[in-house]
Amino acid sequence: MKKVLPDQTEVFIYEIQGRIHVLNFFVEHIVEDANKGLKNEPVDTFWESIVFRLICEWMSRYLKEESTTDDFLNDLNTALHSIRYSRYLLPPDLLPSETGYPQNAYVAQYDKIPEPKAIAADYFSNLLSRGKLKRLKRCQMEDCKKFFLGPPQAKWCSKSCGSAFRVRKKRKKDSL
Repeated sequence: MKKVLPDQTEVFIYEIQGRIHVLNFFVEHIVEDANKGLKNEPVDTFWESIVFRLICEWMSRYLKEESTTDDFLNDLNTALHSIRYSRYLLPPDLLPSETGYPQNAYVAQYDKIPEPKAIAADYFSNLLSRGKLKRLKRCQMEDCKKFFLGPPQAKWCSKSCGSAFRVRKKRKKDSL
């Protein structure tokens, strides 16, 4: 079994043909991937581009609805329906534990590769259920609209977007 990174707190576990795999990435990576889907940036495979675009759609809806409504959760559960899960007892070096004891985990069964819709819902639901989307924002710059993780008052994904926004606002004000 592949082990998690030492400082990793999000663990995405799946099983293919009886072997458990851990995806070593963080919420920042998924946000980056969603931005690739948003901008239709080139990725390794066509399948990945579909998954990234679908993650982007889940994030957009999550921010738009400003809460996890019953309809939102029902739609997410419907998308997850095609993935089968098995319950495993995982050692602390695979799934970090505050107590040092093994933890129960539900492991996604990917023997029969699910549709991209289900994979995107699986990734998104893992982040949502672990509270990793609390800082998720969308850039307020008209031309950008990228997702980013930031404090509650943040409006832009980068200093350059914030600067461009202020310059445009000032030019518009000066032209009046």
